[in-house]
Amino acid sequence: TGITGRGAATLFYKHLRESFRQNRLGLWGPGSIIYVVLTVVLSIIMRNSNGLLLVLTQGLMWAQVFLIGMGRGLKELYMHYIYLIPESSLSKIVWSSFETVFKVIVEAIVVFTIVGIISRSPIMDIFGAFLVYTLFNFLLLGINYASLRWSGGSMNAGLAIVLYMVIVIVTLLPGLVPAIILGSSLPTHLSWLGYFVLAGWELIAGFGYFALSNGILHKC
Repeated sequence: TGITGRGAATLFYKHLRESFRQNRLGLWGPGSIIYVVLTVVLSIIMRNSNGLLLVLTQGLMWAQVFLIGMGRGLKELYMHYIYLIPESSLSKIVWSSFETVFKVIVEAIVVFTIVGIISRSPIMDIFGAFLVYTLFNFLLLGINYASLRWSGGSMNAGLAIVLYMVIVIVTLLPGLVPAIILGSSLPTHLSWLGYFVLAGWELIAGFGYFALSNGILHKC
């Protein structure tokens, strides 16, 4: 079958195998290609706009709010395999999320390299935007797992979406506000520090939500 690994790590290889069975490009499915092409087209159309990199980063982040649930990691919770592995639930959800994380990183490298070239942004700004985007996905995964841990997955779908959006916004604010203040008050060549402040907060908050989700496979 091509599946390898031991214990919880098997989930990651299982997801990779399923992706390559689904299409020859593996992590690069039709959705990824469309996603990248649309971003490049928007970058070309808006290439003369001020703050192109920042605007596109924000747009891509909000798109991921709705797309993150399409990954195999969260879907794995609705199948029986993950419950049968005799390891801690935290270890299993981390390994189960690896494919989604790698997919996001690969897409982000391509997207921000192209957008950076088109917008002629400084290298540190491009790297900062890349960090903000990838760590935002890490944060979203943590929020999703934590919400399932405490709701048991039994909440009304409409209410769940509203609460999800509120939680994402409220969680971002403590990092977003100082990042905006710092980025706008510093000289242009140091504005990338705002990206790093937000990325640092996303990392901390993401770990916090993953800690809150501990025990999810014993409570859902």
